[in-house]
Amino acid sequence: MQPLDEQRILLTGVAGGIGKPVTNLLLKLGAQVIGVDIANHDSVRDLLKHPKFTYYQIDLAEAENIEKLMEILAKSAPDSLVALAGIVVSGELVLQSSSDVERVINLNLTSQINLSKSILSLWLEKNIKGNIVFVSSWVDHVPWPGITPYAASKAGLVAVCRGIAREYARDGIRANLISPGIVDVGMAAKQWREEPDYKARASRAIPLGRLQQPEEVAEGIAFLLSSQSQYMTGSNLLIDGGASLYPLDPEEVDKR
Repeated sequence: MQPLDEQRILLTGVAGGIGKPVTNLLLKLGAQVIGVDIANHDSVRDLLKHPKFTYYQIDLAEAENIEKLMEILAKSAPDSLVALAGIVVSGELVLQSSSDVERVINLNLTSQINLSKSILSLWLEKNIKGNIVFVSSWVDHVPWPGITPYAASKAGLVAVCRGIAREYARDGIRANLISPGIVDVGMAAKQWREEPDYKARASRAIPLGRLQQPEEVAEGIAFLLSSQSQYMTGSNLLIDGGASLYPLDPEEVDKR
């Protein structure tokens, strides 16, 4: 892959199952990574051993925390942002509480808008031709039952990215998305290994027949950060094993 030696990258959601492989690859490619997550420093202990990695424990769901982060970074601004932080709450829509819905939309969409606003302001002030990579999901194309607020937040992120790409291209700023499939981390990995019914459903939904490895997501992000993607803006890099090629089996959608 193309080296990223000159890049200073702000990466949110760094402590998660996808965040760590992404960080490891970016560091391997020579980038300096500024990691942000709500988790404590112990969660990134191994990453902290790397001389090009720094970490800030920050809850990005609170707008004032984003402003504090920008104040910290103002003297040595990042030239790229990877907006990976996000959550999913599973369950039939009518059974999800209003607070669950608000929490998903707030972190996955509202905080991404606030973070983008802040870093765009910093870039414009310093005349930095920055690059944003948003992490969406294949469910912004084909909704998966039981995660409607999550799907809505990711679809909204597509509009945010395209709006930024359109509005700030004149300033040399790019914005793209990557939309992974069902990734082999967290709850999906647990269900795949422990719940035969889930594995059967997911297998039918993925033409390539397996879960996506987080390292495959990392490689897509690294591509969007590299000069190999320099003529891309407002694009959505869909890497989902073919899951969005056709609608889900109606019997699976109807299943409660």
